[in-house]
Amino acid sequence: MKTKHFTFLYIPEHNAQPRTFRIPRGAVFGVATAAMLFALVAAGAVWKYSGKIKDTYKLATLERSNSEMRTQLSSFEDQISLLRRQVAQNFDFQKKARLLANLDDLSEDVTEVGIGGPDFVYVETLADLDEETRDWIVGAHADIGKMLRQTRLQQEGYGEILDSLEETDKRLRSTPSIRPVGVGSITSRFGRRMDPITGRRTMHRGLDFAARLGTPVHAPADGVVTFSGKWQTYGEVIEISHGYGFVTRFAHLQKRLVKKGQRVRRDDIIGRVGSSGKSTFSHLHYEVEREGNRVDPLKFVLN
Repeated sequence: MKTKHFTFLYIPEHNAQPRTFRIPRGAVFGVATAAMLFALVAAGAVWKYSGKIKDTYKLATLERSNSEMRTQLSSFEDQISLLRRQVAQNFDFQKKARLLANLDDLSEDVTEVGIGGPDFVYVETLADLDEETRDWIVGAHADIGKMLRQTRLQQEGYGEILDSLEETDKRLRSTPSIRPVGVGSITSRFGRRMDPITGRRTMHRGLDFAARLGTPVHAPADGVVTFSGKWQTYGEVIEISHGYGFVTRFAHLQKRLVKKGQRVRRDDIIGRVGSSGKSTFSHLHYEVEREGNRVDPLKFVLN
């Protein structure tokens, strides 16, 4: 027959009489079951408590991250405002530069470089953020995109201005503007006069500068020598094409110092004053041709 008790033998110290204890099986199993349940409940409580601690730590970390993000967003907002002011200042500067370059100003519609609404695919990626933060990020994204388009527009505008200024500079350097001789007086002007050799009234199509033999003759503008040789009446002649419809001609030279095809710059010495050809004294005959028509050279001699 199966016993309903557990018997425990207890032997005291000092060789005392052993003792026995009898405990019902039900009580032992009950205590063991209670201990096991207590251990499980305690373990569950510890697990749950540790989870709360972990969640609390995550929350504290998230709050610190949010605080740092708010600080960064505030800093970004200041930087975006600064960039917005700089873009506006660049447009103001470009407006003045376009005026100097003789270019039309850009309209407000052009400088605003407006496009459609927000990118909804991009907005959907921010769905987990709170509404205030999401609206700020969407607005900042739009502002940065607009400023990028404006800077590209400004870059193109500066390129246009530089091209215009370079063209203007080239035109100015190619326009006759200085006396071909530094010394010497004008003895005969452009227009009708009495020919000193024939004595007849004829059209004089240039300026005569009286100067000593060998006086340097200077190029009045940048250009390319298109003729360097002799003419029957003009003697030793140099002709320079400056582009933009301008051609200058120098006659009665003593000596030519440039060759056909040679490129010259304003103020380069191209020859020496002489009295070659049909001439009665040492002088330089200077002509300016514009769009195929000879014009008064004094109009192209700046003070």
